[in-house]
Parts: sequence; structure tokens; C-alpha cells
Amino acid sequence: MTDSGRCCPRYELTPPDLTRRSTSIRLMANYTTLIVDIETVGQDIESISPRAREILLNVADDEARDRVLNTLGLDPCTGKIICIGVYWMELDRERAYCQSDELELLANFWADLVQIRPSRFVTFNGKSFDFPYINVRSAILGVPAPRNLHLDLRRFATDRHVDVRETLTNFDRYKRGTLEYFCEIFGVTSPKDGIDGSKVGECYEQGRLDEIAHYCLADCKATAELYRRIRPYYR
Repeated sequence: MTDSGRCCPRYELTPPDLTRRSTSIRLMANYTTLIVDIETVGQDIESISPRAREILLNVADDEARDRVLNTLGLDPCTGKIICIGVYWMELDRERAYCQSDELELLANFWADLVQIRPSRFVTFNGKSFDFPYINVRSAILGVPAPRNLHLDLRRFATDRHVDVRETLTNFDRYKRGTLEYFCEIFGVTSPKDGIDGSKVGECYEQGRLDEIAHYCLADCKATAELYRRIRPYYR
């Protein structure tokens, strides 16, 4: 990471020999369960177009206005992706795409997916949040997605994409249950020992992208462990 807080296009906690990267990617194609998690922050409100900003802030009172401003990062139209963590279960390998340039981050993510071609994705709330967010941000920024590779959002399906939260709540999107909660229930090490989601924005502003990458990858590994526990009970 540079002094400006920007990371290289593929921030890797244990970087491989770059001369062997292409070979590694090809080998990964044979091990195709990929856990994905993202971290997001809100855009600078002034960077949103004036008319869109006017519509966004057309609310009843200051309390409602503050609520809108505090949740910009939850909406792909008003937020942006600062980190995508991926974890290959079969290889026990991880990679975090973590940088300030969102367009380049997404381009790198899609480019690697083309080569890896996972046969199954695993997420926690990925069908409702992570994958729609990736798709919408890619569309807004004009980052092309591979025509023959899509991030499966079908509800009730577990063949191409297992959303662990969706499965554990019996496909009830309104039922309560966070990643930390289910980790406690199943006795899985919680990824929330360091920073948590509420601190990501602060870390980003301070240029602490390495901490965000570690946090995102910890979420990936916790999701993977929950998936291992429930996998025998679902096809």
C-alpha cells in the first residue's frame, strides 16, 4: 500500500510468485467453490448528480435526512465497492481486491472470474446484497461482465449459488440473523473480533485498506465454515 492509501489492483495477503500467476489461475479452475464477500462505503453526497441528490434528500425532516446520509453505502446507486474478498475452499487460498479505484477493482474481479469459472458461489446474504451490488455498480461504471458467466440470484436454488443466510433462515429474507449470530450458534470463530461493518467507512477514510481486506477475508472464511456445516443437508 502506498502513502496515499491506494492498493495494488489485486491486494493479496500472501502474494504468489507473479511469474506463476497464470498457472495458478488455471489450476484454480479445477477447484471451483468460491466464497465471495464485499465491503462498501457511501459516496460523497456532492459527487451524486444534483437532480438525483435532490430526489434522494426530499424527506420529511432532518432525522430522515441523516438516516439517508448514513446509509448511502447500502445502496449501489449511492455507494461504492471498496473491497471484494474471495476464498477458494478446496485450495484454502484467498484474495482481496481492495483499492480506491472501484472501476479497476471490478474489472480485475471479473477478469479473474473468467479464468477461474467457479461452479458454485457461496455467500452470506449475497443474493440480496453482495451480488446485486456488484452487478449494479458494474453497470453504472460500464465494467463489462462476461456474457457466459453470471452471478446467480435465483431464490430457493442452491446448485450454482448457496446463500448461507438464505438457507439458514429457510428462505425468509425478513427473518433476523447476522453472520456473527450464526457463527455463535454453530460454534464458528467469529470474524468480528477486530473491526466490524460499522467501522469500515472510518478505516477507508484513514486509508487503512489492509485492515478492510483482512476483515473481508475473515467474513469469507466464517461463511465457508458455516457452509461446510450445512452442506451435507442440502443438494
